[in-house]
Amino acid sequence: MFGTQAAAADPGWLEYVAAFAPLSTLVAAIIAGWIAWRTLAQRREADRRDQWWQRTQWAIDLAMDPNFSRAVVGLITLKHLAASDLCTDEDYQMLDKIGGAKIDALTLSEASADREPGAAPGHTPWPSAHPPQPGPAARADAIPVQLESRGERVFATSAAMAKALTEADRLVSFVGSRRGGR
Repeated sequence: MFGTQAAAADPGWLEYVAAFAPLSTLVAAIIAGWIAWRTLAQRREADRRDQWWQRTQWAIDLAMDPNFSRAVVGLITLKHLAASDLCTDEDYQMLDKIGGAKIDALTLSEASADREPGAAPGHTPWPSAHPPQPGPAARADAIPVQLESRGERVFATSAAMAKALTEADRLVSFVGSRRGGR
């Protein structure tokens, strides 16, 4: 009696559900595989970005080093890192400011070294937007450096300083071209 009632009570839709069960399992497996693949891709991208940022921090430390040779290595590395597809618009803004800060630090330190000897110790005059630069006649050892990013010419007291200024200017110019091209 039980067998006849079960056969009579068995609706036809259960046969269709039973027939599509393997297909639904396959669809669920495909969806789970796609989610796993996307998670792995996002994790890989996050790891790449983290490594890029660690190298950038290292290069920033070098770029701001008072030793011109180390600063040049840092500035060249920053320019190379700026060419990466991992560099975002915010990173370009930061790198632009770093290059500009290095140029300012070098030119302002040079301007303060050329301050008049009668100034009181510890007295630093308020720097103008473009501090006065010594002319070639004023300093025989001055090396002219054309800053393309600023459209001005400054003078360096050594070849190492001139190289650091040039690399900082190249970083700022490169970043500016990348930001404008996006």
